[in-house]
Amino acid sequence: MNLSIVINREYASGGREIGRLICEQTGMEFYDSRILKETALRQEYSEEMLASFDEQFVGGGFFDFALVGGDPELAALPYRIHGAIAQVVAEAASKAPAVFIGRCADQILIDAKLPLRNVFIYSTDMAARIDRAVRVDGVQPTHAEGYIAKMDRARRRYQQFFTESRFGDVESYDLCLNSGKLSYEACAQAILACS
Repeated sequence: MNLSIVINREYASGGREIGRLICEQTGMEFYDSRILKETALRQEYSEEMLASFDEQFVGGGFFDFALVGGDPELAALPYRIHGAIAQVVAEAASKAPAVFIGRCADQILIDAKLPLRNVFIYSTDMAARIDRAVRVDGVQPTHAEGYIAKMDRARRRYQQFFTESRFGDVESYDLCLNSGKLSYEACAQAILACS
């Protein structure tokens, strides 16, 4: 494999699992929450701070307050943290192709002129998404559909803030796969066949 694979995904569509399957079959490194841990080790940010920043920070009211509140230090924080994450992603991909989950890794690799296959995983099967949110992330079943919508909004906002691309827009990706119609294994095979 001579290029990295970036998987952007709707919440609870199985994108992370599909990335893991690709890594199991290829031996490629897998970067998801690991990006945050490596960033914390290199910078002055704690893992807890990076975890709160990760996708939800940009989608939350605190972020809006930071931009409107007039505190330049606070307003610069999202850019500094994203820059630290970008450094980890670019360094990892320059050493060897890897699988990256979200975090605008596609734009980071494009900017670094590193080869990649850019994939979007979505699902038209809301029941399967709800089941995954409940089973994997412990979301309460009665709140799962609303939580899924909230997470997708946060991811959309994160991507639009740091890139000029639009979350889920087919023109932004090399390949879009519906995990509601295809198994995770079939999605992984399709990605590998195109890479």
